[in-house]
Amino acid sequence: MPHYYFDVRNGRRHADSLGLDCNDDKGAIARAKFIATQIAIDTPQLNQRHVAVLNDAGIEIFQAPIRSKPGF
Repeated sequence: MPHYYFDVRNGRRHADSLGLDCNDDKGAIARAKFIATQIAIDTPQLNQRHVAVLNDAGIEIFQAPIRSKPGF
């Protein structure tokens, strides 16, 4: 099962040092959207952030925006 990392970026990079196993890129993207929604609920006043999905080779494959009003 592929391993993915979910870094939070908001001008600074908050690296995910553990990551998660996901079935594929589609599963990792769904997880990133979930993480972004949870962050938006916890800290809705902040904008210009995203969750970057990196595969096990360290290549960014997706960015899930963190919005004050989540909408995907």
